[in-house]
Amino acid sequence: MRKNKLLILSDSNLNPMVRFLEGSYQDLTLEVTEAPYNQVNQVLMNSDHSVWSEKKDMLLLWTSPEKVIPSFNKLLEYKEINIGDVLNEVDQFCELIIRAEGKAKHIFVVSWSLPPHYRWIQSMTLKHNVGLSNVLMQMNLRLSERLQEHEHVIILDSSYWYAAIQQKSYDAKMYALGKIQFSRDFFLFVSNELKSIISGLYGQSKKLIICDLDNTLWGGVIGDDGIDNIKLGGIDPVGESFKLFQQELHRLSNRGVILAICSKNSEPIALEMIEQHPEMILRKKDFSSIRINWNDKAANVVEIVKELNLGLQSVVFLDDNPSERDRIKQALPEVYVPDLPIDVTQYPVFISQLDCFETPAITLEDRKRTDWFKQEQKRESIKLNVESLEEWLHSLEIKLTPHKLNKLLLTRAVQLMNKTNQFNMATRRFTIEEYWSWSELPNNHAILFEVEDKFGNAGYTGLISVSCDDEGQAEIHDFVMSCRVMGKGIEEAMLYLVTKHFSPHSIKGMYIKTEKNKPFYDFISKKYRDVSKNNELDLGEIFLPHHILLKECSF
Repeated sequence: MRKNKLLILSDSNLNPMVRFLEGSYQDLTLEVTEAPYNQVNQVLMNSDHSVWSEKKDMLLLWTSPEKVIPSFNKLLEYKEINIGDVLNEVDQFCELIIRAEGKAKHIFVVSWSLPPHYRWIQSMTLKHNVGLSNVLMQMNLRLSERLQEHEHVIILDSSYWYAAIQQKSYDAKMYALGKIQFSRDFFLFVSNELKSIISGLYGQSKKLIICDLDNTLWGGVIGDDGIDNIKLGGIDPVGESFKLFQQELHRLSNRGVILAICSKNSEPIALEMIEQHPEMILRKKDFSSIRINWNDKAANVVEIVKELNLGLQSVVFLDDNPSERDRIKQALPEVYVPDLPIDVTQYPVFISQLDCFETPAITLEDRKRTDWFKQEQKRESIKLNVESLEEWLHSLEIKLTPHKLNKLLLTRAVQLMNKTNQFNMATRRFTIEEYWSWSELPNNHAILFEVEDKFGNAGYTGLISVSCDDEGQAEIHDFVMSCRVMGKGIEEAMLYLVTKHFSPHSIKGMYIKTEKNKPFYDFISKKYRDVSKNNELDLGEIFLPHHILLKECSF
């Protein structure tokens, strides 16, 4: 279980939130400490402060705008201000945050907002450079602009918290008693939001939605009601809700979440509905795997996960039927099975508020993920027309292009490191700044691999980081590859490049076993001369697979 240290630094009393954050969830354990109350500037400015005795994994910086920006406090008092002074004070606060970047791997900065109960002069509040809301917007925009280049700083939207909780967030009595501004429900909501963000940073977000059809993607039972009587779109409120639900799923697909179908149905009838109904948002092309049959849904889910080379822990299962949900919960406890609302008009809000798809960045590889899985289906289909695995691999015309890490590839490289679990030698996690700093050290090298075949470009799907000592001994620190390209000899070609360029005689590495990276071990254990008890690996001779064209790259 990964232990992470989180420091809370605030000018408000956030102590009740500590117990909601501390503890273990998924593959993470949070140890939470608080800096002295209401000493934000003092702690940020003092590098020798006791709270910095050890580097933190995360810093949560939560401030009140009127306390850290003096000019904004003047505006609250209805005094005249100069917007230039306000923004200069925001710049000064940003400098304090930047100075703290070496003290924590990730810094969460809570955006400035006022509690929803606070009412300013409504006819003036958005007046440019004068109104309270307008000035606050400019302050948050300036905060975002100044911290944009610091990838490890993540700005959290507190206005969303107030809007989403839909319950009382401010507790006047608790503030009077103990300077605790927020209600218990608000602390619990924010804590859950933080947990989902942290999970996303460490590669624990969900990657695949497997959904039912009848009364899940549309209203009614297609086999009984027929395509003309299905409720979807139109002027019907139930049908409109299902259409909006599909729109939300399509948006998730656009940002890289994979969609699949698992339905007890007649496949020809269901596919006709998907392809022919004029109100369908999602078509067959939007689903990377389809299981429409009368088989046990748990067995179908396992088949889908295996087909897509994903782990069960990556799956969200959506089904309107409580008994089917219970079947998956009992048979496949790693799968996340939320209960859909009883009221179908709440479906769109429900799916939009799921917090299990967090990610620190959206890359080209994310946006094209569904297309790449469709390409993979074409690759698999030609297996039926060849006599051997070797013939099939040759027919793919695989090209592997190594790229030395640069700033343009850095976000994708770190995403691969942080989100890949199955084919990951050491499961090291980095911030963008940390990995760039590591790669810039003398004798350290990071190589990103681009994969292409006759069906298309799979993008940057592999990474190896290696270092060489003064005596020429090379050591692999990270060996990572996307599940989309596993099992085609690409991993062997990556190793071949490393041995060819860095250590033709011997290369070592350290395999760190986790609950999820057995696919890596199954591959690598066949390639090393020795796997000792402490998992130190000594690589033997590696050959380039004949079916792969490895392009040249200068290191």
